[in-house]
Amino acid sequence: MTAPVTTPGPRILVVDDNDDNRYTLTMYLDLEGYQHVVTANDGEEAVALLEAEPFDLVLLDVMMPRLDGFGVLAWLKAKGWLHHLPVIMISAQNEIENVVSCIELGAVDYLTKPFNKVLLRARLGASLEKKRLRDQMRAHLARLERELDAARALQMGMVPQSFPAPGAAFPWDIHASIAPALEVGGDLYDVFRAPNGDLCFFIGDVSGKGMPAALFMARTKSLIRVVTELTAREEPPDPAAIITRVNAELCDGNDAVMFVTLFFGVLSPGGMLSYCNAGHNPPYRIAGRNITPLVEAAGLVLGVEPSVAYRTAHAELAPGEGLFLYTDGVTEAVNAVDEPLGEARLEAALAGVASTSSAMVAAVAADLAAFVREAPRSDDIAMLALRRIPATLGLEVPETVLVDKVIE
Repeated sequence: MTAPVTTPGPRILVVDDNDDNRYTLTMYLDLEGYQHVVTANDGEEAVALLEAEPFDLVLLDVMMPRLDGFGVLAWLKAKGWLHHLPVIMISAQNEIENVVSCIELGAVDYLTKPFNKVLLRARLGASLEKKRLRDQMRAHLARLERELDAARALQMGMVPQSFPAPGAAFPWDIHASIAPALEVGGDLYDVFRAPNGDLCFFIGDVSGKGMPAALFMARTKSLIRVVTELTAREEPPDPAAIITRVNAELCDGNDAVMFVTLFFGVLSPGGMLSYCNAGHNPPYRIAGRNITPLVEAAGLVLGVEPSVAYRTAHAELAPGEGLFLYTDGVTEAVNAVDEPLGEARLEAALAGVASTSSAMVAAVAADLAAFVREAPRSDDIAMLALRRIPATLGLEVPETVLVDKVIE
């Protein structure tokens, strides 16, 4: 004979309008060691008890006055409690069809009258064990959600959340937006000053999604900042030299064979742009309605081959000209019929916007939302816009430019 339960953990509710049945069930439960047993005479009393206190299992009669077992099950289903509260139906042999209907409503099992003690023990044990496992899973998922929320907050804190207002000492208008497809993602961008005062910026996209991509993203971002600080103390930053060093570091110990596409650029206060592209989507140079991709200095993605030699290309931004950088989550976003947004539509959206960086990002985000509509998003999305302000500061700019961290 199986040893009785010795811990008084589970709380069981017995619902039956027959006094003898309630007594018999409570006696069996007591013999099996279940010490927290509450009884109800009918469905209405059961509903009141269920609203007032928690239970781990319900033994529910089918046919009862006032509110029967069907009514109690319907109430539990409407509450959404059947996902975590097992209900075992109690029925006479000639009520099996009703029991089947109850199981279709959400009951997990049934017992026939008169009760078989061995069968009762087995049904109770199995149902309570399933509940225990489900409770553990829910607790684990809740803990993971809390950790992912914390990870998302940390990741969002790693990207610049505000930029200095444009002015004579900072002649750049900057705006950015990022939206992971999951709680955390592998897209990244950064904007920071080099030791000589030049503006360094980059945008990247790590292979994969979720926590591994986010960790690889964090490593990439940290490496770029550190290498730039170390290599650009005596002379202006060289994008190719910085990216070559970062690539070698990312390849070291990369057993998971992850990689990141990345565009890295340096802007001088006078508008000279130096840049290097490691397998990333070419950003756009924007001069009024003239939209031109920067296709020079293309190289291999980072993290794959440590001996790759990267090149630096140069361009000069006139006052008022800007750059728009993005990850492939923008152009590869699909609508309800699985059509991608594509480069042509992105260029059209950029060609029709005002000259501020925030207007560029907002226009693309709005066009993307109108194109995708209710289609699920499967990739991270990041955008970064920079504009060299005219020397006269004739264009209106906000005093503080905040980054958009989520695209609706």
